[in-house]
Amino acid sequence: MNEHLDRYMEGWLKGDLAMIVSACAEDFVMDDPGYGRFTKAEFGAYYEMQPEAVFECGEMVTEEIGGQTTQWGSWKLAPYEGAFMNKAGPDGVHFTKVTYYVPNPEIPPRK
Repeated sequence: MNEHLDRYMEGWLKGDLAMIVSACAEDFVMDDPGYGRFTKAEFGAYYEMQPEAVFECGEMVTEEIGGQTTQWGSWKLAPYEGAFMNKAGPDGVHFTKVTYYVPNPEIPPRK
């Protein structure tokens, strides 16, 4: 697997902002529909907005093709949970996209 991605995920699990940022490539972007898009330089502000809770990671799938690694899986940071996708290369993590699961969404009945 990608050493930068390993360090990035370890940083999330330990709650270590410096470890997370050190794994990011210069063009890193975090895309979170609840908070917006953040570059590497802006990531500290994004991280500080997160609830003080233990980040948990569910099962992950990782695929490496041509030196580029894609990883996806589920996450939980009480009271929220959702899914994520990370993209990384030899120079670091370039992109993270998170989504949120919505409890009991109201789905209109079919007609």
